[in-house]
Amino acid sequence: MTALNQKTGSGALFLCPSTQRVMLALRAPHKTHSMNWSVWGGMHEGNETPKECLLREMQEEMGNVPAIGKFYPFDIYESRDKHFKYYTFVCIVEEEFVPRLNDENIGYCWVKLGLWPKPMHTGARKSFCNNKAYEKLMLIYEQHTHETQQHN
Repeated sequence: MTALNQKTGSGALFLCPSTQRVMLALRAPHKTHSMNWSVWGGMHEGNETPKECLLREMQEEMGNVPAIGKFYPFDIYESRDKHFKYYTFVCIVEEEFVPRLNDENIGYCWVKLGLWPKPMHTGARKSFCNNKAYEKLMLIYEQHTHETQQHN
């Protein structure tokens, strides 16, 4: 359970196994971390669970969210002072798609795993731009690919 004064948020990195690419959002100039590449997401409202927040935020920021094959919890960041916590997921989609952007983001990109655009949002960089994260993303990719092959 989170403390009353703790802000929490959720975000997602979309992974398309057929292309081995992930999708990121480019934050708008009027937002915090402006003009930085980041995951899709935002802050929890009311008593939302991390996944409920994620689904709402994706709908708000992208409009046309495709079917998500699987949600993989990826990272939980907590600030040193314990006043902020952020849950990050990797969401599997079968095909790359074009999001309908709202005013929070001004662009998007699909990039190969590990070839991150710059500048990256500080939190996204800490979560994804390191060898351990790359290995974890490749494990998710391989696990999903293996499961898909078993069902075909």
